[in-house]
Amino acid sequence: MSETTGKFPRLPVKNTWLQNKSQYILHLSFQSHLLIAAILRLALIFYAHVQDTRSAVPYTDIDYNVVTDGARLALIGDTPFARHTYRYSPIMAYIQIPNVILHPACGKLFYALFDLLLGILIYALVRFELQLQYQKEQKYLQMKYDKSMLIKSPHSHKECKETEKIARISACFWLYNPLTAVISTRGNGDSVTSFFVLLSIYLLIKMDHQKSKFLIAFCAGLVHGFVIHLRLYPIVFSLTYYLSLSDAASRKSRGLLQMIWPNKQQICLVLGTLLGLAAFTWTFYALYGWKYIYEAYFYHLIRKDVRHNFSLHFLLQYLSNAEGVDESNLILKLLVVVPQLILILYLSLSFGRFQQTLPFCAFSLAFVIVTYNSVVTSQYFIWYLALLPVCIKNFQRLSLARCASLLVLWLCGQALWLLPAYLLEFKTWHTFYWIGIQSSVFFLINSYILSQLLRNYRLKSYKINCTKCL
Repeated sequence: MSETTGKFPRLPVKNTWLQNKSQYILHLSFQSHLLIAAILRLALIFYAHVQDTRSAVPYTDIDYNVVTDGARLALIGDTPFARHTYRYSPIMAYIQIPNVILHPACGKLFYALFDLLLGILIYALVRFELQLQYQKEQKYLQMKYDKSMLIKSPHSHKECKETEKIARISACFWLYNPLTAVISTRGNGDSVTSFFVLLSIYLLIKMDHQKSKFLIAFCAGLVHGFVIHLRLYPIVFSLTYYLSLSDAASRKSRGLLQMIWPNKQQICLVLGTLLGLAAFTWTFYALYGWKYIYEAYFYHLIRKDVRHNFSLHFLLQYLSNAEGVDESNLILKLLVVVPQLILILYLSLSFGRFQQTLPFCAFSLAFVIVTYNSVVTSQYFIWYLALLPVCIKNFQRLSLARCASLLVLWLCGQALWLLPAYLLEFKTWHTFYWIGIQSSVFFLINSYILSQLLRNYRLKSYKINCTKCL
């Protein structure tokens, strides 16, 4: 550091090019990042076609082929559930009908498009939340210093640029995530589900700042009901959605009965949810009968997977299957369900009562139901990875190095599991106990990461200097 100026000297000329390039990448517009992300996904879809035709290990997910077969059956007027292992909403089969008519990659293009739409929604939500927080802090300062004076912070332009930057980085966290890009281009449709989950959160947060509050609450309910129809897991967000619309007086009193007692907005949310869920469910029940109800809903409540399963309960499932243990045993069911229910209630009551903490509450709930579920596959990680970008702005107490260490720990947990899983699948080694041990290690890693995120979460705040305004 220079003794006269108190500043660090400039970098040598030979490093200037690299510095300029890094600054250029950081300051790319959001539209440019969207274009780059789209090109990357198109490249992955092309690579998938090459690997599928030349390699013994396909890139495309087997479920993509299952849904395409269901689309083929739906196209000729049959039920998609005539295809063995088709256990999704019929909407997913309708989406992939162009696979049969036009090209097998059409479904992947559709899922990649929702990847990009999800990035846009993340950008819009983070930007809106930061602007709202900034406005609240300005209003607080007006009341504190001089109610009659309109404060014009000399740093307002700087804060606007910071808001834009944080929103862009949050969206890029999703757009450039290799795991999410690979999963969607392999033909998995969880990006569609995640988009509608985040859309319902966006509507609930923005509702108080619109004139037609009740209509928006009803629309949020419709979206929520529709996404429950697509996948069952968003139903765990219902309580936190409901509590986030409780009256301000109820929030201050913190009485459980007062929080649960419905107001008009909560009634609109519930009616919208019931209508959205019932409309789609009844329609497809009329078309495909009881088999649709069982395959699309009840099967997922009793599902087992003793080969590809990150779950803590993997070894228990394998041993009970091998030894003929009755899995309807009440104790086994309680071991799976009770810990999830306790954590869901705790997190919903802790973070779900406030709209400011609604995204983090949804993220932590998704993290819990994936970590504690009886079946966990790589696709399930999308459930919380899609919500994480809207929360990263609130982990200011976590340093970059600390975040990197948690990420490496999470990846190592997967790698330790994937080795015995590969030996089981492709080498037919008897590695069930090894996988069971690694599943337990992965569970502990995820529990530790969640505890760190809960401990270091806090709302983004601006330090507004108003000394020049007084």
